[in-house]
Amino acid sequence: MAFDTFAQSDMLIVATLLFKAHDNKDVFQEESVSEIRSIIQKIKDITIQKDSQNQSLENLCARRNSTCVINGEFFLSPSIQKRLKDGLITYPFSTIPGRAERVDLSSFIGQPTIKPPNILTAAKVLRLTFFLKEESSEWDDSFLSTAAAIQPQNTTMSYGAPSSLSEELYKGTIGDVKLFVMTFVVSIIFVSLVSSGGDMVSTRTVLANCGVMIAGLSIVTSLGFVALFGVKFVSLAGVMPFLLIGNVTFDGSSAAGIGVDDMFLLMVSWSETLEDMGLSVPERLGATFAHAGISMTITSITDFASFVIGTKSKFGCIVNFAIFTAVAVMVCYLLQITVFGGCLTLHGMRVYSQRHFLTYRRTKPRKELEEEGMSRCGALLCGGETPSTYRGDESMCEKLPRLLLHKLFAHYFVSIAIVICFMAYLAVSIYGAIHLPQGLIISDLVPPSSYYHAFLADQHKYFSSSLAISFVVSGDYKDGYETLMENLLKKAQEDKMIQFDYKRCWLSDYVLQPYFSKESFMSNLATRFLPANSRYYTDVVLDFTNSSITASRCYVLSKPMKNQYEMADLMVRMRKIADSSKLPVFPFHPSFPVFEQFLEILPATLELMGIALAVITVACAIFLPHPLMVVLVTITVAMILVGIFGFMYYWDTALSSITMIHLVMSVGFSVDFSTHVCSAYLQSPSNTRGERVRYAISHAASPIFNGGSSSLLGVCLLSFSDSYIFVSFFRIMVLVIGFGMLHAVLFLPAVLSLIGPEDKIWHNF
Repeated sequence: MAFDTFAQSDMLIVATLLFKAHDNKDVFQEESVSEIRSIIQKIKDITIQKDSQNQSLENLCARRNSTCVINGEFFLSPSIQKRLKDGLITYPFSTIPGRAERVDLSSFIGQPTIKPPNILTAAKVLRLTFFLKEESSEWDDSFLSTAAAIQPQNTTMSYGAPSSLSEELYKGTIGDVKLFVMTFVVSIIFVSLVSSGGDMVSTRTVLANCGVMIAGLSIVTSLGFVALFGVKFVSLAGVMPFLLIGNVTFDGSSAAGIGVDDMFLLMVSWSETLEDMGLSVPERLGATFAHAGISMTITSITDFASFVIGTKSKFGCIVNFAIFTAVAVMVCYLLQITVFGGCLTLHGMRVYSQRHFLTYRRTKPRKELEEEGMSRCGALLCGGETPSTYRGDESMCEKLPRLLLHKLFAHYFVSIAIVICFMAYLAVSIYGAIHLPQGLIISDLVPPSSYYHAFLADQHKYFSSSLAISFVVSGDYKDGYETLMENLLKKAQEDKMIQFDYKRCWLSDYVLQPYFSKESFMSNLATRFLPANSRYYTDVVLDFTNSSITASRCYVLSKPMKNQYEMADLMVRMRKIADSSKLPVFPFHPSFPVFEQFLEILPATLELMGIALAVITVACAIFLPHPLMVVLVTITVAMILVGIFGFMYYWDTALSSITMIHLVMSVGFSVDFSTHVCSAYLQSPSNTRGERVRYAISHAASPIFNGGSSSLLGVCLLSFSDSYIFVSFFRIMVLVIGFGMLHAVLFLPAVLSLIGPEDKIWHNF
């Protein structure tokens, strides 16, 4: 059966060469055509080993009339070149010798020169497409290596193979492993600086690095555990390490701060226990977890819930990513409350016994060492003592946020001004969210440095896509179907994006035949019409007895479209037309499943985010014993999410299957900072709103700023990535962390200073 590119039910397996003439010249000049012929022959000469045999394109290609199907190659034949020079080729449709139907030339040439009325005289771009009957990684590799070695003299060539997208996407993701290593290093340096307060005894540098190591251990554990159960690793899951390491300081259990933030929170709570010098190490550890445990648990549960909800997505890659990260979140939380708790215990025992943080040898206070004759530098490097003052072991990085924000909310006017500013932010965000584009452009997935990115850019620039949309009728022919089908096709052709003068329908042609009769419909169809019109063999499926029709289809052709949003809208309109017909019919094109993301992505995202927000509200209601706090946290999270949606528009980041999971996980991350502030506010022993707000800032500002800064440092490295997955993740995480920090240290304190509860529920408890 002849291969028919027009009537395929699956995505075509193609390799493509695209030639551009130099200096805006005609690609059909004799020297260019000769060069292209030579390149085509090199592709045809490619030989691979398959099934212990040498195979070339002749063995692997799809065939029509016993020859390999290479769309556009007819332009290189001397006869077509002569017809072109004689002005016998029309555009966009033209009759080509050897073809039963008119050919749409816009699929093969770009930037044509047309002489009135519609005569093609020249073109600047020629596209040649090799159709394969099956996938062959060996031939793909040989094709790509051969194309890469070709250096045309008269044209510029770009190229793509069936495996190009998956391979380049994989390279773009795996190639950024060095960024993960750099993120790990940056996190270690940052936490070392932040925790380097106090002296050689009280410093928590080693303790902080243990927190980073725990996050690394969480990554390895979760990857191995999930893979053990057969869940496939997907490229999207490549951002999971950055969630755990780059934000390991964010809230301690979220995917964007799963380790270090909990660590910072625990270290701050540990420092606060210095107020009672009579506590033993176990008692201090208990007091530390009593203070920080609620906040850690809430953020861990909400982050975990966000990813569990992500497993309900209709997109398989998102489901796998959500599984990997949900497990990582829970593993990190468990390690924080167990392993890091043990690290805190060892740290406390070392400090209580006044041992050096590196040598672990007992030492003396700096002043005492100097009195014994040691130099000031030596005493600085060797001396230390158990801290005896509140926050005596904190660094300036931990003290500075509290000092800067402590008196900001002393006046009501400041709080009111901050709330007004956030209302303006909300208005700007809503505008952006309304205009946020949807859908994933394939070229965005490929690194700009890739050969395939250049090819996709040329494709988009010079060629539009015309969709051959089939209307598939299930079941046998019934009397009157020809009229119903004719009306259906006519209605479809009235659409603004459908070619009004083109259709392909076996039934329309069949009823025009002189031998057509309803009495002998099936016999004449099987024995006379189809043998004489072989192009319709794939459009009519007969049962094994040739006595009835199982299914059939007719086609319309769309006008050229570059925008996938237009294609998705056209798909919807064609479905409505099919639904309005009395025929048992539905429209189809192999690309329709791809276009589904344009229809499903927004409702799916909103549904998942809504469920996640509801889960967060329930979790907060359980762990935050004040209804106003639950409402404030929910409102704050909603405002952050609207801001993320809105500013994606300003940052030219579309809503897609890739960014959808980032948005869903941002629901869990958005609650982290807010929870820290609200829980600290409720734990305040003060009687006035202003004092309680300052207490909350004093206790939460340091973990928020240091955790957020660590997260930003980690994800900022992703801005240097060539991978769209990493870059989009970087953009959304910057918005999540930035808006989360601003809402936590400005908006929430401002609102709490105005309407915050004054009853001391937790403190009394």
